[in-house]
Formats: sequence, structure tokens, C-alpha cells
Amino acid sequence: MNSADIRDLFRDFFVEKGHLAAEPASLVPAGDVSVLFTTAGMQQYKSYYLGVDTPPATRITTCQRCFRTSDIENVGKTARHLTFFEMLGNFSFGDYFKTEALEWALELSDRFGIDRGKVWVSIFGGDDQVPADDEAVELWKSHGFSDGRIIRLGRKDNFWGPAGPTGPCGPCSELYYDFGPEMGCDDPDCAPGCDCDRFLEYWNLVFVQFEMDEGGTLKPLPKPSIDTGMGIERIAMITQGVTNVFDNDLFAPLVARGAELAGVEPSASPAVTRALRTMAEHARGAAFLVMDGVLPGNDGRDYVLRRIIRRAVQQGVAIGLERPFLATLAESVVEQMGDAYPQLLAARPDILRVIGEEEVRFRHTLQQGTGILDEALRRARDTGAELPAEVAFELHDTYGFPFDLTREIAAEWEMSVDEERFEHLMEEQRERARAAQRAGAFDAGPGELEEFQRDNAGLPVTFVGYERLEVFTVIRVCGELADGRVAVKLAESPFYAEGGGQVADTGWIHTDSGKLEVDEVLRFENDQVIVARRTEGSVVAGERAKAMVNAVRRHQTACNHTATHLLHNALRIVLGENVRQGGSMVRPERLRFDFSVRRAPTAAELRQVEDLVNRRIVENHAVRPFVTTREYAAEIGALAFFEEKYGEFVRVLEIDDFSRELCGGTHVSSTSQIGLFRITASQSVGANTRRIEAITSAAAIEHYRELERSWDDMAAALGVKPGRVSATVAKLEAQVGELQRKLTAAESGERKDLAGELLEQALEIGGTTVVAASPQVDAADELLTLADELRGRRADSVLLLMAAVDGRVAAVVTAADAAVGRGLHAQDVLRAMMPAVAGKGGGKPALARGGGPAVEGIPAGLEAGLARVRELLGS
Repeated sequence: MNSADIRDLFRDFFVEKGHLAAEPASLVPAGDVSVLFTTAGMQQYKSYYLGVDTPPATRITTCQRCFRTSDIENVGKTARHLTFFEMLGNFSFGDYFKTEALEWALELSDRFGIDRGKVWVSIFGGDDQVPADDEAVELWKSHGFSDGRIIRLGRKDNFWGPAGPTGPCGPCSELYYDFGPEMGCDDPDCAPGCDCDRFLEYWNLVFVQFEMDEGGTLKPLPKPSIDTGMGIERIAMITQGVTNVFDNDLFAPLVARGAELAGVEPSASPAVTRALRTMAEHARGAAFLVMDGVLPGNDGRDYVLRRIIRRAVQQGVAIGLERPFLATLAESVVEQMGDAYPQLLAARPDILRVIGEEEVRFRHTLQQGTGILDEALRRARDTGAELPAEVAFELHDTYGFPFDLTREIAAEWEMSVDEERFEHLMEEQRERARAAQRAGAFDAGPGELEEFQRDNAGLPVTFVGYERLEVFTVIRVCGELADGRVAVKLAESPFYAEGGGQVADTGWIHTDSGKLEVDEVLRFENDQVIVARRTEGSVVAGERAKAMVNAVRRHQTACNHTATHLLHNALRIVLGENVRQGGSMVRPERLRFDFSVRRAPTAAELRQVEDLVNRRIVENHAVRPFVTTREYAAEIGALAFFEEKYGEFVRVLEIDDFSRELCGGTHVSSTSQIGLFRITASQSVGANTRRIEAITSAAAIEHYRELERSWDDMAAALGVKPGRVSATVAKLEAQVGELQRKLTAAESGERKDLAGELLEQALEIGGTTVVAASPQVDAADELLTLADELRGRRADSVLLLMAAVDGRVAAVVTAADAAVGRGLHAQDVLRAMMPAVAGKGGGKPALARGGGPAVEGIPAGLEAGLARVRELLGS
């Protein structure tokens, strides 16, 4: 049975059992900042298990694309480890429980053609906190399983807990396929839970029946639920009769294509096999990550994408692939999986471009770094030592060579790296890496407001704020918060809850007994909780109330939100349709818009974008929101923000015939209401990600008035009319430039004389001219200029220059090609000099720069540098 048939059979089976076939989520989790990627099928349903939100159905089934970072370094080395995989799942939210979950798992296993005689199961064996799952034991026995094929395992294997310290959890029961003793180890008691390849866990049934609090105490959930997960890659192994995940129909064609490109046989050697499997697996993961909007970078999920691309490229180069290949493999992924994931076909140009460009960039890095690393490994092996952390640091810091790749290559040499020292040198990078590995199914658990919402989820709020800013309503429930404020749920609410990048409304709630001022409005799917401060008296549940939105603030926010849509459209027109929204922040006073793009927009392009937005404002286009199905919204080309969660019905914001986006925010009714748009900042906020900040309406007018005042002040200071400021400044700049040229010429003559003096004091070490001096300079760059002049007059020299500049030490070391060829590297000499001045630095074999605070250590630093030169060149 091929993988496409497996997907269809699983979905159709559970639809027959009354499940809603739901759409999978993006690999970028919607609205969940606690997790890097979607790592499980249930992840998008966390709020349903917590009881905070109401699911669209009590039974749901999905085929969810997932990505996990924990096994990256094992990919290609084992028969089962993957980063990207598809998780088939069926979910019950307070509906059916263990009986049906076990029965249907066996029934569907039968339909897959799995021999029940080869199926073993595991259950939670209990501990001092939770008793053994004897209920599951009896259920398995009722289906013919003997005690010998029901394995009791501990919490580590068979208790599915929250990723953080709190959240829903429960025991699980897993189904294993027995490949037979010939695939196993020598242990006569080998059973599920053993690390050998005999037993393959192919379906995990999680019985979500507890919630763990911060003290680790478990309390029963009011409505036990079911969360199951079956990896399609694993069930394909069983149905296709193979014992390695890379031999099933999802991977075998990719491995074969990689072998064809490399001109090797897949089984030529263990190294070749590992490389081809790594290339295939990472090509899949990279294609899907780019499809879901991730771009290579240095932080978080962007770094993970960069890492798997670089691992694949390194493995390909190791088996002789001299030309870029990964985009070709990714194209095979698109062709193979495009029917199941049409988004892959739509994203094909981006996938091939992003992966191809990243490979080309990394190949240059790899070429530089590999030679240095191989030489360092040879030296370390000869001395029987581990690879010094300083080498890994230099590769990372100077050449951009990833540390994890250094570690993996060292492991291939059967050597280790001084990771503790490296982590000390790379403290900031360590923090990023730790954040990048932080992942899991549940976040830190329900806080005070989440508890309030969960307890009152049966009292949903109807949002009427699109139509009305004032409404007479009823306080359905209210509660005191720890900070003295009040949590409130209204029957009908005009207040917009924070979401989609837009801040919440503020305003007032008045009753006969008291008054509240609204501070926050929190969103819980289609529900909301208001957080307010008492300003007079008190309010109680059941009271009639008048709820009033701060209309001025709402209008300012609406102007900025509609402007983000105009900005998005203008960016796509000016920079190209590959621009993708990466996030936004809409406040009354300003807006911020993050977007992915492969290059920084020029000043002229930004002016063009600003002009286009203002033209749309002046043209007074109609702004029309409407609700439709997600399918129809896709048909008409409505853009969706990939980090947002959408239901079956979506709200589309349409501006005339040129902009359509899915959006639940508040907007003006025509573009002319925005008044004016002004870009105030444009900057990079990460690899391939830019941020534009802008203002509109009254804020933009005040901005221009401030510019006008500043212009008038400049004119007054220059003693000219405002219209003559530019010409006067240009004239002054020309005069300053001429004076600067004269000053530079004078200083250059002084430096030439200084260069001559230093060369007269030069030493001869091992047949090489060596200058070690501490000249007087006014800026660190002057030291480098002096070094250039010295090298111009004596090309075969080695220079050690240290100077005190503004109370700190600046240092430059250069080495001629001949000296480098004899083993003298500038960065080695600089490293010997830096301790004397409590400094640090780096560079390349021919040039290194550094600095430090200890000016008094300059003489000792120069002596240490000379000693290192003598050691390397001979005295």
C-alpha cells in the first residue's frame, strides 16, 4: 500500500466513525510562541484539551505535517529518525475514550493488512504518583492479546505529559510491529521498549485524562479525551514490507535521485548511504519549511532551516557532489507530494530559489572551513587531544561555519569538541540555540485568566464591535484578579480582543452599581475575556451594563490597520509577489509591518511604496469586509498570514479590486479616512526579514509639521530663507570637504614619515622583516591605514602594531604570503598578544584585528607577539 493510499484510508476510516476531516496546521504554529514548530497532530488543538475553547466537532481527524529538531544529528544514521514527518491522528474532545480508541486502532490495522499476530502493545505500568493502567490491559486482553504481548513500561515511555511543567497529560498505549527475532538483539527477553530494530512503534494512543499543576500534582480532567498519532512513514514501512524508513515509497525515489546526481551506488559504503539518506530527508524538510514561510536565518526556526540545508550540502559534498544539488532534490519532493499538498506546487519557485541560494552561499563557507577543520583535527588527533574550542569558535565567528557541523565532522573522526569552552565563548549563540530547541506540545499551562475562561467557557461572548461601538448588554460573569482588577464576560461586547497583530480596544463599562475602565481584552478563539479597573463602586454578574469603546482610539487603530493592507499590497507591487507578511503590530499611534524579502529595499523603492499607498488613500477606495468559506477565499486570491489560525469560515478584507486578505481586525470604510501615510523607519530584523514602521492620519500630519519646524530652525541658524537651506548646506559641505582633503594630505605625509621610521627600526627574524611598534594614532582605522602603507613599502613583512586610542588598545597584525606559507598566521600571533591587554580579536591568516581595555599592557603584548613570531619562524 503506497503512502497516498494510507492517507486516504486513514481519513476515510475515521470519517466513517463520525470524525470531521480537518485541515492540517502550518509547520509554524498559529499563535503559540512557546513552540518552534508544529511537532504533533494535537498541537493546534491544545486549547480544546484545556477546555478553554470549543472545538468545531468532538471528533476530528487530520494528516498533520510535523517537524522536530531533537533528532537532527541522528538523521541518516538510523533506520527511523526523521525531522519532517506526517502524523495521522484521530482526536476525541470529551467524546469517546479508551474502549473506542483501542478497538478502532485494531480495526484499522486490520484494514492496513497488518498481521495481528505480529502486533504487540505497551501500557503505562504505574509509579508512585499514577497507578498502572489496568483498564487498558483488560481492554487489550478482550481483543485477544495475551499477557506476554502486553508490555508494561514506565513514565518515560508510556506517559504522555506536557512539554512544560504544567498542562493536560495522561498514560498512553502504543502499538508495535514485530519484524522478527532476526532483526533484534541478542537479549532473549527483547520486547517493545528495547532500542534494537526488532519492534517498530507505529501508533500511539494517548489517554488525556489528567492535568498537571506546577507542583507536579495530577488532577482528573472533567472530560477525558483521546489524542492518537501514527507516523505515515512508519506505517508505510510495514505495509510495503521494508525494514528501513528510507526504503519506503516516500524516500526511496529521493535517495535514488541523489545517487544519480552523485554518480554513486546507494550501498557503496556506509558513508555514502548515510549521506544520501540525509540529503533526501533534509530536502523534504526544507521544502515544507519554505512552503510554510520559513526562510534561512540565524535565529529560531530560520536557523533550523539553515542548519538542515547545510547538513545536506555538507553530506553531498562529502560524496563528491561538486555542483549545487539540493534544489533539484527539493523539486523531486514537490513533484512527489504536490498532489497531497497543493501548496507545495504553488510555492515551487520560492522553494527552489531559497534552497538554491542558501546552498550556493554555504558552499563557499564549506570550502573555507573544511580545510581548516581537517588540518586542526589532524593536529589534535596526533596529540591525542579533543578539538580545541578555539578552533570551533574561529570557524563559527570568522568563517560562519556552524558549530554543530564542526561537532558532527569531528565525530566522524572519532573525536570530540570542548563544548563547554565553546559555549563559554559563544554565550549569546548558546542562548539562541537553547531557545531554538525549546519545543513541545503544551505551553506553561493555564494562568489566572485562562483558568477564568476555562471555568466560564460555557458563557460565550458575542462580539458586535464591527457594527456598534456602544451597546447595552449584561455582565454574564465577573471575578476578582490577583492584581485587584476584574475579569468580565459580557453577553454582547463591542470591544475588539487583541489578535491578528491589532491591539485590543479600551473603553468603559457602566452599570447601576459601578463603573469599570477597560484595560485589556483577551481572545480565546471566538470568545473573549475583558480585564478592567474599577473606577467607581463595583459590578456584579447579572447586571445590565452599557459598554462603550473609546471611539477615537478605535478610529486611529483602524486607520493604521487598513494602512498595513495598503502597505502589503504596495510592497508586493514594487518588490515582487514573493514578499510575504511575517508579522505586524497595529496600535493607535503607529504601525509596524514585518515581511520576508531576499534583499533590502532601496530608498527609491521605499519612496515608491509610500507614494503608492498615499495615492490609494487619495483615490478613496471602498474597504469592504465579508465572511466566506476558506476555500472560496483561496479561489479569489485572498492572502493569509501563515501564523494565524483560521476556521472553516473566514473574514476577508477587500479594498476595491486590488487587495484581499484574511483579516479579523477593525478597519475604516474607505481609504480616504486614513488621511496620510508616512514611513518612519525601515530596518532588518533578521535574515531575509525587513521591518517597516509607519504612521498615519493625525500622527503623520504632526510628523510633517515637526519636520517643517526643524527646517525653519535650520534656515534661521544658517541665516537664509527656508527655500535656500539645501543649497547653503551643499555649499558648506563642499567647503568642509576641501578642508578635509587638505588635512588628510598633511596627515598622510606625517604617516609616510612615520612608516619610514618604523621600517628603520624593523627586526629580522628567520629571514623575514618584522615591525613591532606602538605608534601614536587618533583612531583605530588609522592603525590599519598605517599597516597598508608599511606593506606597500615592504610587501614581505610581518607587522605587529598596537596603539592606545581613546583609552583602549587597538591592535593590527599582518603577515605576508611567504610568512603564511611558513605557518605563521596573523590570528595566531594576535591571540598571543591579547592576554596582555585583557582583550580579544580574530581574523584571517594574512590579517587580524583586536582590542582590549588594558593600555598599560601594550609593551608586554608586543613582546608576546614577537615571541610567537620567533617560535613560528625561528630566531
